[in-house]
Amino acid sequence: MKTDLLRLRGPAVAGGVTGLIADAFLILFYVVARPWTDDPGDSWLGPANDVLVLLQYLALVPLVLGLGRLMAGDARARVWTRIGLVAAVLVVVLQALLLTGLMPFEYQVVPVSLSAVAGMCWAGAISAAGARTGTLPAAVTRLGRAIVIGLPVAAGAFGAGFLVTVVFDVPWAWAAGGIPGAAVWTMFPAWTLLVGLRRPR
Repeated sequence: MKTDLLRLRGPAVAGGVTGLIADAFLILFYVVARPWTDDPGDSWLGPANDVLVLLQYLALVPLVLGLGRLMAGDARARVWTRIGLVAAVLVVVLQALLLTGLMPFEYQVVPVSLSAVAGMCWAGAISAAGARTGTLPAAVTRLGRAIVIGLPVAAGAFGAGFLVTVVFDVPWAWAAGGIPGAAVWTMFPAWTLLVGLRRPR
């Protein structure tokens, strides 16, 4: 099992590093372009993030499949492997459609965001399975569970910020409400990287 997990180190590290850079670019994009203002700026950071997210989830596909094979005896892990695979493939397809101009951002953003959230839920579920089966290191399983715990907190904060923006016409409130979400979003590639860096049990 240790050898099998070590074989996943390449895609895990590649997906984690790419995802962390993509998240850094996205945060910088919000700082530089200020998209909540009446006159948002333009920046290469947004398109660069789009490309990196596609590469991040391409690397995630073999990781999902590999971890699924390692935990094939766990029924819940098998279900979540299918969910994680569908989520990763959907993000890749939707990002490709966006980058090629075949799907506008306003139509792409919701399904790609939901697919990314499903991927985070997969990380939490497969971490729990990894703890049950002894497949994943404790640090990996703890971070995976933290992602799932953080998701509803992040959703609530963003919802509150969006409500303040709509009701009280505070244009930056939705962006401020998204700060917890940015933290959770960044935890996902950090989890992926940790899978690749931590020594197997």
